[in-house]
Amino acid sequence: MTTLQDYLEQWSTRSPEQTYIIEAETARSINYRQSLRAVGALQRIFGPRPRSIAMALPGGIATALVWLAALSGGHTLVPLAPDATDSEKAALTRRYAPDLLIVEECQHATGFVSASAQVLTRQQLLDVITHAEDEQYMAPSPQTAGQVCLHTSGSTGEPKGVILREPQIVWTAEQIRTSHQLGTRDRGLCVLPFFHVNAPVVSLCSSLIAGSTIVIARRFSRQHFWAWIEQYQITWASIVPTIVAILLGTEKPTFLPGPLRFVRTASAPLPAVHLLAFEQKFGIPVIETYGLSEAASQVTANPVPPGIHKPGSVGKPTGVELRICQPLTAGAVQNTLRDVAPGAVGEICVRGPSVIKAYQGNAGRQSFQDGWFRTGDLGYQDADGYVFITGRLREVINRGGENIAPREIEDVLLSHPAVHEAAVVGRPDPFYGEVVVAYVVPQKDAEDDVNAARTAGVAVATRTVSKVALKRGLQQYAAQRLSPPKVPVDILIVDELPRTASGKIARQLLREQERQRG
Repeated sequence: MTTLQDYLEQWSTRSPEQTYIIEAETARSINYRQSLRAVGALQRIFGPRPRSIAMALPGGIATALVWLAALSGGHTLVPLAPDATDSEKAALTRRYAPDLLIVEECQHATGFVSASAQVLTRQQLLDVITHAEDEQYMAPSPQTAGQVCLHTSGSTGEPKGVILREPQIVWTAEQIRTSHQLGTRDRGLCVLPFFHVNAPVVSLCSSLIAGSTIVIARRFSRQHFWAWIEQYQITWASIVPTIVAILLGTEKPTFLPGPLRFVRTASAPLPAVHLLAFEQKFGIPVIETYGLSEAASQVTANPVPPGIHKPGSVGKPTGVELRICQPLTAGAVQNTLRDVAPGAVGEICVRGPSVIKAYQGNAGRQSFQDGWFRTGDLGYQDADGYVFITGRLREVINRGGENIAPREIEDVLLSHPAVHEAAVVGRPDPFYGEVVVAYVVPQKDAEDDVNAARTAGVAVATRTVSKVALKRGLQQYAAQRLSPPKVPVDILIVDELPRTASGKIARQLLREQERQRG
């Protein structure tokens, strides 16, 4: 199979002056010839021995080229959010023992608690990239294929490690290039983070395979999104349903449709009403797709015009086999895979060259059966082969396309001395799809002051003040230990949590309450 390095060398020979990457905010750019030399220079910095590289950077030229250099150089890349907490950095250090830390500034490396690790800042990387023209390019000869380690909540709500090797990423990127009909004249806009699978595979690698240009923003900006589309003559953009909802609140620019062929969405279900409203308002097709970290992102996609894209559908399989099966019976370790009747709802299962065979450490074994991956998502396939997602078996919270494991947040809350029990669920939200809320049962002594003041006319007021103070304190506590998307937007103090007959927390009842609130 052709490697990322092969594509870099191919386009640096065929179209050396073709712009490959542009930074949206700075307009800094790099062409294919420069990119090849820069990747070579970074590989010399990394060295020939396989390394474990932790990177906490926003999107940009440096971040993009580190992805390519690590994967094509035989290294292990572990990306994480630029605003990750020290607790999250320490957990990553324990798990992956990185010997190279790539951060915005030197002080951001302290949370990794790895005294022996080499530290490189974004500016140091840019210096290496800038002066790469002065060095002779030498193709790497890695001992093994590079890989990236990501984390997903999978189908059970517990964080799991997903290891994707370079061939899996190349395979998926080629399917994206094909399904979106990308060519050398295309210019993509990427506003999504590089610590998830979407941006590096869907935008960076598919553009490389197509020999086209990708414009990368550090983060999404409602104020600048349409200006970037016009300034850089964008032909396609990769966004998520949350951004669709935000853009619906903006005015239609006069230049549309211009060269913009389509926008694609992924990472979360897109309400059909939003798709239709977007297309009607802006005159731009919305191509809904469905992707999984476990499959290096895209597994289904709607055709681009003039093909038919169906509102409410995530499209047809791309590069994988897909079947709709009977969901795993509750409590069962493993069931025989059985297809549901044509058109019936069941669990979406996939297999193919891009799909992993197991989670790191063989966690979540029940999700892998007979060579198939049980996605935990429910849906059906119509007579034309289009897939429709109807719900999820999983308990994870999907906030703007980011899967958040309730257990991780519950563990943080339970570490607070005032908390006796905690349960975290998602609340429907018009922009993010879901946001995090927590139900908390306080420790007995946390309300002693309330019980002591149980006198007529003051008991309710005192209890209210106590709950407000506890909620505020817990949110501050969580904010110090979790990245911003994981911090509960609301904490409800309750006397007890609902339970099933077997004594487990009845999360479905809590989710139903939140659906009603939402």
